[in-house]
Amino acid sequence: MKPTNLFLLVVLLAFDSACSKDIPTQDMPEVNDENCKPEVIKKINDKGALQEFASKCLHRSGGFQPSQKRQW
Repeated sequence: MKPTNLFLLVVLLAFDSACSKDIPTQDMPEVNDENCKPEVIKKINDKGALQEFASKCLHRSGGFQPSQKRQW
């Protein structure tokens, strides 16, 4: 097998394993006043869970209002 083909195979397998749905994710804590503090949010290691949890905390507090959708 040529070195370039081997390299492409390794890259393909790396991308396939990185996008796998079988990777365990961290459970999100319940969204409430105690868990929405920055100290608790920083403890979440999974980046996707952290973003989703922080988003839910922002939307729950009433201090965040998304901008209106615009038609360009």
